[in-house]
Amino acid sequence: MNIEAIRDYCLALPHTTEAIKYGDQLCFLVANKSFCSANIKALEKIKFKVPDEDFELLCERTGIGPAPYGGAKFKWVQVEDFDFLTAREWLFFVEQSYELVKSSLPKKVLLELDQNG
Repeated sequence: MNIEAIRDYCLALPHTTEAIKYGDQLCFLVANKSFCSANIKALEKIKFKVPDEDFELLCERTGIGPAPYGGAKFKWVQVEDFDFLTAREWLFFVEQSYELVKSSLPKKVLLELDQNG
């Protein structure tokens, strides 16, 4: 897996956009809420949201830890290199993050997304 494969997968998820936020973060967003990001100066370090119950388990794995800048508070992890997850795990965790963020959107926004295909 690499940043291009992750980018392609993120952008294939419905209603996903990408943007540079916070000056140096390549972010993949659903309804302007980030579900996956990478620092443009270190694209091999990918961050994404995980369920509360998976946060500690993932952080115990080599090369995975709490995301910086308070990300741990919101159960975001940072993977230090692409090789620390299998291709299957990358796809699973990115899509899971997308679903977690999407499910937290207000009902009105979810309805708008559904109406726009």
